[in-house]
Amino acid sequence: MSPPRPLRPLSPLSPPSPPSPPRPRFLDGTLWLDGRPRFLITGEYPYYRDHHGRWAAKLAAMREAGIEVVTCYVPWRHHEIAEDDGPRWCFDGDGNRDLGGFLEQVAAAGLLAVVKPGPFVHAELPYGGLPDRVSPALDPARPAARSADGRPLPCRPYTLPSALDPRFRADATGWLHAVGRFLRPFAHPHGPVVAAQIGNEGHYGESALPIDALDYSQPGADAFARFAPGLDAPTRAEERLSADGLRSLVGWGRWSAEALATGMAALAEALGPDVPAFTTHAPPARADRVPGREAGRHDAWLARNRVGAATALPRAYTSWTGDVLSDEEALVNYVLAAKAGPGPNIEENWGLRWAEPGCAFPVVPIHHTLLGVACGATGISVYPACATEGWGPHLAVDGSRPSGAAGDPGPFDPPYGDAAPVRLDAGPGPAFAALRVLTHFLAGRQDALALSRPEPGVCWGVHPPYAAVGAWDRTGNGDRPVPSAARTLVPFVAHCLRRSLPFRLAELTGRTALDPSAGPLVTVSGRFMERALQQRLAAFAEDGGALLLVGEPPTLDEDLGTCTELAEAVRRSRSGRVRTAALDGRPLGTAVAHWLGGIPGAPVRARPGPWLELRRTTADPEEVLVFLLNRSHAPLRARTRCGGHLVTADLVGGGCAVVQVSRGRLGACYVKGLNERTGARLPVRVRVGGELLSSDRPCDLSVLRGPGGFEVRTSAAPGEARVLLPEAS
Repeated sequence: MSPPRPLRPLSPLSPPSPPSPPRPRFLDGTLWLDGRPRFLITGEYPYYRDHHGRWAAKLAAMREAGIEVVTCYVPWRHHEIAEDDGPRWCFDGDGNRDLGGFLEQVAAAGLLAVVKPGPFVHAELPYGGLPDRVSPALDPARPAARSADGRPLPCRPYTLPSALDPRFRADATGWLHAVGRFLRPFAHPHGPVVAAQIGNEGHYGESALPIDALDYSQPGADAFARFAPGLDAPTRAEERLSADGLRSLVGWGRWSAEALATGMAALAEALGPDVPAFTTHAPPARADRVPGREAGRHDAWLARNRVGAATALPRAYTSWTGDVLSDEEALVNYVLAAKAGPGPNIEENWGLRWAEPGCAFPVVPIHHTLLGVACGATGISVYPACATEGWGPHLAVDGSRPSGAAGDPGPFDPPYGDAAPVRLDAGPGPAFAALRVLTHFLAGRQDALALSRPEPGVCWGVHPPYAAVGAWDRTGNGDRPVPSAARTLVPFVAHCLRRSLPFRLAELTGRTALDPSAGPLVTVSGRFMERALQQRLAAFAEDGGALLLVGEPPTLDEDLGTCTELAEAVRRSRSGRVRTAALDGRPLGTAVAHWLGGIPGAPVRARPGPWLELRRTTADPEEVLVFLLNRSHAPLRARTRCGGHLVTADLVGGGCAVVQVSRGRLGACYVKGLNERTGARLPVRVRVGGELLSSDRPCDLSVLRGPGGFEVRTSAAPGEARVLLPEAS
């Protein structure tokens, strides 16, 4: 054996090694990469559904479309191989099990990656991507996740295990340990992986489920008993709450949020620290998804998701709400999801026609995307970016089984993503040209998007105990001690959108610091409110804060003992800054408008027409991104003022635009001039002050102003559209 080679001493003249670049991290919902904030432009490629020989061409097409980051689920059931001595994990096998080969091709294409290893991923896969062996149906010793009425939580073709069962948690953390070890060499800066998503809208999508949908398994009961000793898990909503019943409902709501947060944190720890992990939440459930639970679905969402609160893990949102262009419920739910907390949009439907037929027309996902960005999204998603086929039978949904919540199995047949921007053969699909124009604008204004935030406006204070109680209200309100979010938050959001009134969400508890100079505050008020919060709100009002209580002022504390501190502070107030809005059938928006009208300097924007206006701002008041979205089917000219300058944009029916106003001039703009669904078309015309930009024929248009002039991209073929630009100076 040869002796070991001696280490070569470092020459004193050798230059020191350059410092390692900082690891990726999330800060206030934005991914920081190589020490700079990065607005994420992502596209989903389900590599496990495609033949590995197609990977390179499709990744190149995604890059050509302007996508910068590839997102992909990593299905547990796909990478687990059953053998005689037990299961093993395979990440470098043949075909589309070669995750390492896929990530190498991602890097070779000049792209970055965000991996999503679950453990539960849904993704229209059998059993949500879990291996069959963890099913309680196949192993009765495993407890199933259960709802309050004892029903197990179904997932085609089995029932789901309790996420709190120690045996399942050991399986899940073992899977994530293996994924984390395998990904280590691929972590940025040595590889393309910059972040990882943990879970999928919770453990099993529960971020939008009813509050009693899980987990009433024995492990769940044990965990709740440890969290809230002496309290029984609620199983029904009482008509008149006792103090113990109230504590039970509030405790269950707190535990639901805590179980979700701590569960995700434990899974992130199992994956390892090499790349930052984030979680996702879904929008509130659509009414047709929770029959009989419509009244409490927004409260359940508020209770479980810690809306407006700082969370241990960064979070993203998914946007499966329906078509916001034609559905007002979808619009409100989408905006709530985007404003729940800072983070990227990680799933926007660009290709699954069975989930929403309108996604086949680029005008719909682009309208959704820009709405999310206007509301604060720190990244966008094209889901999926390319059509795929060629997955094995272990990933095929069994059409003979009941369809359940995921829909009719027929649409899951190949190709997956039939309307995606990149076709099955890697050629450009119908949405490809429109996507290239959008990504040109977003990439060209990376810094402005990464450093800006939605203008703050009116603050809606979310009080988690109210949501925990309201989530059980299935009959409207009845004799409930607090009004539901369906009667308060939902009409408030709808009013703000109709008036283009900026607003934000913040969690409001007895520990929340309230600053009267931070702007107007609206919150729900019921017969009870925790004493500490009453005291804080009373002090806020007495110190000159602008406060609107929606509902009756409280007369009881959290133990249903007498407490009228807030009611007395409201009664003592002599200014119009402190008011109550009774829920007596009159529109809540009228009360909000009347209250704001009496507050000097309040964020009031006159409703200019049938379009939605939202803004992103920075500390520099001279740099503003103005988002204009046409909510009507007819073309219109949207008008607003920004820093004293008139801003106008012609919008096709259902179209949208973003105008960057920089020092009173046109800094950049994006205009969706084509509505592919209706066939309507409109030439571009944008004005900022005295500067006018226009096109001689309809098209989608992105224009970026730089030191040397303007950079232009249109959806038209070369030479088909002439763009008249302001003088570059």
